[in-house]
Amino acid sequence: MAAIDRPTNPTDRLITLDAVRGLALLGIVVVNATLFFWPSYGLAFGEPLPVGPLDAAAAWLMRFAFEGKFFTLFSLLFGVGVAMQLARGWPARRVVRRLAWLALIGAAHVTLLWFGDILLSYALIGLVLVAARKAPPRRLVTWSAVLLLVPIVLTLGLSGLVQLAAGTPEGVAAMEQGLAETRADMRSGFATSMATFQGRDLGAMIAARWSEYGFVLVGTLLNGMLLMIPAMFLLGAAAWRSGWVDGTDRERRWGALLRIALPVALVANLTYVFTHAHVDALSLDMVSSLHLVSFIVGGVSGALSYACGGALLLRDGRALTRAFANVGRLALSNYLLQSLVMTTLAFGYGSGLYGRVGYAAAIAMALLLFLAQMALSAAYLRRFRFGPVEWLWRALTYGRVPR
Repeated sequence: MAAIDRPTNPTDRLITLDAVRGLALLGIVVVNATLFFWPSYGLAFGEPLPVGPLDAAAAWLMRFAFEGKFFTLFSLLFGVGVAMQLARGWPARRVVRRLAWLALIGAAHVTLLWFGDILLSYALIGLVLVAARKAPPRRLVTWSAVLLLVPIVLTLGLSGLVQLAAGTPEGVAAMEQGLAETRADMRSGFATSMATFQGRDLGAMIAARWSEYGFVLVGTLLNGMLLMIPAMFLLGAAAWRSGWVDGTDRERRWGALLRIALPVALVANLTYVFTHAHVDALSLDMVSSLHLVSFIVGGVSGALSYACGGALLLRDGRALTRAFANVGRLALSNYLLQSLVMTTLAFGYGSGLYGRVGYAAAIAMALLLFLAQMALSAAYLRRFRFGPVEWLWRALTYGRVPR
């Protein structure tokens, strides 16, 4: 009982797993970089627009190599982590308690820092891992595939219905009126957020953050993200239970999966970026449907490619592995630190750059921040065992001070 009643000893950690988690944090901050400086409402009508060739190249690279690939990778790793805890003998109630505290941390993140929080969703959706804790790996993979197919089938079905409705003058008029009203509401929200976050009214910022959080939550339901998260959770749990993470032939398995996933990822993500310029995010025409399908397929195959490729590259004993692993060991603290630094640069109470930073500049800031996090994480872990937020989370989960 004593062995399962304490946090994992650093010497027992899987350094490659921590390193891939650090890689996921790099991808997450790159994807989030521009969103820190612009309202979420702008996503529906192409704001911010790239300014100049460097900005356009940065936006293209972000969509091709990063967008959709790293929240899925982080979700995969989250599933692995919960499966590891359950395998160590954690009772379900402790996992649920841990998720409940994570939900409160996520709610605080939205309230105090940024609307783009993922922790609250992870905490609530993470309950599926508790419900599926006794399911065999093959069944978990099947459930994951079903969850990924649901938004694809729904999108194609709705697209077909829209095409039928567009065949009548009345249907066309009704759709155009609905789209016009929705766009007007989004532009109003965009203007409100711009004014709020360029200002210094902290109370108004809290209300605006939760408003944007709700808007993004609906968007993640429509574009499939909200179902991609539990799908990757289940894949991660299946990977742990079937020996893909720490089995004796894991590297052979990683290489085999990489050879399958990478070509799919390249084709799907090229399709995603090339259709992006021709997509009306509020419509359900065939181009938009292809865009969404390529986002889901490219996101999952890209995450698997990064997971396998990253695991093969970031092996034990390498300096690069240790650098990424240090960031990954402090994943929660580093994730929140990214929001703290970038929103301080953006909002009116800080440097006031909100609405003034394009893709290239935002991504450059994100990369510099991540390099700083590598150095800070290494220095911090030379003195402390847990990150500050990890320490708090563990204390709340275990009901006592971690040792």
